[in-house]
Amino acid sequence: MMENRRSPRRDLDGTLRDGAAAAGVELPRSPEPAVPNIFHRALLEPGARLLLGGTADVGIEDLLESWEQAWPDHAEKLEFIREAHRQAELAGTNLMAQSPMAEGMAGMVRTIETADDKELCEAVRSCTKASGLLGVLMQRAVYEPEILARLMSDAMWNQWARVGGIAPDGAAGAAAVAISTFQYLAMPDWAADLDRYVRVMHALDAAYPVPLDTPEAEGSH
Repeated sequence: MMENRRSPRRDLDGTLRDGAAAAGVELPRSPEPAVPNIFHRALLEPGARLLLGGTADVGIEDLLESWEQAWPDHAEKLEFIREAHRQAELAGTNLMAQSPMAEGMAGMVRTIETADDKELCEAVRSCTKASGLLGVLMQRAVYEPEILARLMSDAMWNQWARVGGIAPDGAAGAAAVAISTFQYLAMPDWAADLDRYVRVMHALDAAYPVPLDTPEAEGSH
């Protein structure tokens, strides 16, 4: 597929598309507009402040100015977001305070600590299983490109897979699953979409079994 595909500072989506284009293959676009590479240099500093201190440490203008650098082709969409926040503020509503990330890391920890055991176990199991299955399918897509095309054509490619779903081994992967677990607990609609995407992945797993002449198949015997 590509070397070092799990390096956190690379634009996974862009790298996959560029590599496929060089091979004469055009990968499909998700029905949801792609967010910019979250590891873009312009997003790292405000993103870190948002993660640590929440929306009290970074305002909407700070975020939008960073997004304008990372997402230069979407000025109209960003201006729409700016105007929505402006109108809400005039009406006495702080949209940033309604974000799941409003309290930063402290809010994330509180969400996980206050979940009951059953909810937490379900969230961890679902997110771990989803990331593991996605990793298996990404490897299998080397032999069956249609798998990657199907994965990337789903809205959850942008909402989850390319921004944390592909979890590397070690601490970085554990952190990615932890953030997904928080999202699963804090955003029921997002959790339902992840469960749906897992069903899509299970269908792909069944439709494209491991080729018999691959190391993956040999290792399963």
